[in-house]
Amino acid sequence: MIPERDLELLESFNGHGHIVLSAYLQLDTPQHRQAAYEEFMHQARARLDECGPRADCRKAIQEDIEIVSLYLKTNGHRRQPGLAIFSCAAELFWRAYPLPEPVPNRVAIGPRFDLDPLRAVARSVWRRKGILHKTARGELVRK
Repeated sequence: MIPERDLELLESFNGHGHIVLSAYLQLDTPQHRQAAYEEFMHQARARLDECGPRADCRKAIQEDIEIVSLYLKTNGHRRQPGLAIFSCAAELFWRAYPLPEPVPNRVAIGPRFDLDPLRAVARSVWRRKGILHKTARGELVRK
């Protein structure tokens, strides 16, 4: 699971106006592991199409796609049920985290990393480990 300081780094990451890429891959079955690369490329191309004719957007995303693609072809932490990848090639930033739970396949681009799926896994792990509890007001907090 991702160390808390890394989660804080991702939350505060400043891409200085560059687009960042977040990818989540479900790797909990042999079929999902086998299809991970194709699923990533399919969703990444869809995000690339969303750039339209904006060359700067397309170039930034294409660089991130190439980096993630190479990683998935050569390694990809495929021994865990899930994988989270965060990339901003323009800022030479790259992180990959094996996850203890499966996550739905998802590729997102934008000015900030998409951390909602990662937070959901973290909450689930913290709850199982007994370090997350509900307050009297119903809020979930870490002990």
